[in-house]
Amino acid sequence: MKRNSFFLLIFFILMPMATGLAQSPVTVLDSLVVEIWPDYDKASVLVLLTGTLPIDTRFPASVTLPLPETAQLNAVARIDSSDDTMKDDIFSSTNPSGTLTFITPDLRFRVEYYLPYLVDNDRRSFDYTWLADIAVNQFQLKVQQPITSGSLKTEPTTENVLKGGDGFDYHIFSPRTVPSGQPFSLHVEYNMTTSQLSVERLPPSNTGIQAPGLPATSTAGTGINWPMVAIVTGGLVIIVVLVWQIASRRPSSNIGKPIHAELEKQSQAKFCHGCGVPVKKVDKYCSECGAALQ
Repeated sequence: MKRNSFFLLIFFILMPMATGLAQSPVTVLDSLVVEIWPDYDKASVLVLLTGTLPIDTRFPASVTLPLPETAQLNAVARIDSSDDTMKDDIFSSTNPSGTLTFITPDLRFRVEYYLPYLVDNDRRSFDYTWLADIAVNQFQLKVQQPITSGSLKTEPTTENVLKGGDGFDYHIFSPRTVPSGQPFSLHVEYNMTTSQLSVERLPPSNTGIQAPGLPATSTAGTGINWPMVAIVTGGLVIIVVLVWQIASRRPSSNIGKPIHAELEKQSQAKFCHGCGVPVKKVDKYCSECGAALQ
């Protein structure tokens, strides 16, 4: 019984802790940059989401973002604040509701996926919509024009078209606040007279020109965040030890005696055969009725 009570207590203590990793849902992003690169390294649209959580976020944090039904997920990573590298050692899962959920111990993150586009001879077109149950304080969208594209237009029209140091033209929307549940939609059209991808026209790496948008170093992890595992495991061990010590300190007097021992003790009691009054073993006569005791 003692052992069963101990394991039951452990179960109720560990259940909240086990689900605690997903109990700090993020409801607002401090900033989110959405970069759209059509015909970059595939004949599709590469979408890159680089986000920053509020400084007062409780970690580990659970982040849920929209994921289009036709999306092909490419990467889900945290950006390590210590060395500014991307690491894909965080837990993530896709949901039937059309969302992606991941748990991160860092303020910054990166999500990448591919979307298909429509082809009509030399014309390419696609639509992108941001609609999430999460607010964004600073939402910015950038569209990279393929190097081999002669023209690109967006609806709504972008305010600025700037040439980056990587040689690409970027159609940039001004930062804005996007409340939770409010959509932001974009339609893009451009012409392609050749099927050559942009990555094939990039200058060699020894020219000193950095590839667009990517952090200086990207590292692929094992899928396990070992520091987080160590912290959680250590906490579980401490709780188990404390509960075991508390359970072991229960006084032995609380443990009930066997029922058959109690019955045996009661059966050894002496009573007067005349009036039924309890008498002592040394009594020869009943003090109540005076009957002789055998």
